Amino acid sequence: MIPKEPVEIVEVGPRDGLQNISQYVETDQKIELIGLLAQSGLKEIEIGGFVHPKAIPQFRDIAEVTKGLDNIKGVKFTALIPNLRGARNAIESGIKKMHFVFSVSKSHNLSNARRTPDQSLVELKEIMVLASSDPGLEISVDLATTFGCPFEIEVKRDDIMYYVNRVYDLGVRSMTLCDTAGYGNPRQVGEIFQSCLEHRPEVLFRAHFHDTRGLGLANALAAYQAGVRSFDSSIGGLGGCPFAPGATGNVATEDLVFMFDEMGIENGVNVRALFEVCRYLEKMIPDVPITSSLYKAGFPGDHKVCRTS
Repeated sequence: MIPKEPVEIVEVGPRDGLQNISQYVETDQKIELIGLLAQSGLKEIEIGGFVHPKAIPQFRDIAEVTKGLDNIKGVKFTALIPNLRGARNAIESGIKKMHFVFSVSKSHNLSNARRTPDQSLVELKEIMVLASSDPGLEISVDLATTFGCPFEIEVKRDDIMYYVNRVYDLGVRSMTLCDTAGYGNPRQVGEIFQSCLEHRPEVLFRAHFHDTRGLGLANALAAYQAGVRSFDSSIGGLGGCPFAPGATGNVATEDLVFMFDEMGIENGVNVRALFEVCRYLEKMIPDVPITSSLYKAGFPGDHKVCRTS
């Protein structure tokens, strides 16, 4: 029997959704997008990344975006950081929760962060020392390529647990397991999350799925059944890693919310309000398709179906 325990939906569209598109989105448009997302009831939104503008030009205005959100209350705004410099810039901009990302796969981390996973851990240790001076700062870690690597394909379970333990030993108690390239399947997802939850019950484990091969929602359900209660998703199904060949968008926020709504699982997000955000997205980035199944189909009963047979 599937439980009905509430879930947390974390919106990553302004970061993961925009980072892979070539069209530069203006600062005021990003701020408006985030504001509309906040109106839907989302309580945590990842607004971008404090990364070098040559690596991801889309976030060259991240400091200005952060300042533009001062009037929005009741929402936790977070940002991705790849290194100590990014952490310092995020703190200077007023960000109170940061997601440090590195890949379990050595090949992908070299491509994405230009260092090995163990070298990223050295950087994380320095970030944790920096954060210790401010009790209001939160550091969460995103473990990329947990369920498969675009270069190495298979990621060993022992490697996953090794890095979960290393991150834990540095004092981190919030980790996201990411299916960066969309290789995960429900059985694999359930087994890995179950192992992590049993081994480190003190840690808040979050799930982050890409829908590259159409298994995003199935994987989210498998994670929920394994005990996960916090999920990343991206409005309109936007997303993709610039350093993961073939990776497409994230699980669409409106699809994920609709699934949980239909199952009677509380999530606090107004799915119809998310439709308005999708309409704004279509105007903001008209050349980028909205891949959400719900947005394409509409709500059951909202339109009549004429049957001829």
